[in-house]
Amino acid sequence: MSYVVLACRYVLVGVLLVSLVGKLRGRTAYAEFVAATATLLGDRDRMAKVLAPLTIMSEVAIVCALVIEPARRLGLVSAVVLMACFAVALGRAVRLGSARSCRCFGASTTPMGIRHVVRNLVLAAAAVVGLALDLAVGPHRYELAGLAVIVPVVAACVVLTVRLDDLIDVLR
Repeated sequence: MSYVVLACRYVLVGVLLVSLVGKLRGRTAYAEFVAATATLLGDRDRMAKVLAPLTIMSEVAIVCALVIEPARRLGLVSAVVLMACFAVALGRAVRLGSARSCRCFGASTTPMGIRHVVRNLVLAAAAVVGLALDLAVGPHRYELAGLAVIVPVVAACVVLTVRLDDLIDVLR
């Protein structure tokens, strides 16, 4: 079970890192992220200019907590809260019929949709599972063979999560 906890943590780390890079890769990307945040807030530009950097700082703090072994539980709890907030905000925007793209990972032009809400709920569930198993399992010890198995699994989960819009488009 220790490997499941580790996988949950590092899927979240990978997704959040890609998200951060997408939002911070340039001025235009950041401006588009702030505009998408304003849409999520009901077109409140002033509030978006405050919440966008707070979101980025939260993502950085969660990544740090998830990779630092003694802070892992704080990171998992924080990830649950952040992903739930994202899901609620996206759900509200979808319900109101927003046609703006999410910009969760930067370059996507796909309008916000239920798939984005579900994606964030699945990420929140991964954090809950990781936390529950972490609390249930004793001290973690990892073997190289176990790590060799979970690394490609984590990488695949991160890619599938980040490229969800492309995957759905291909399957249509």
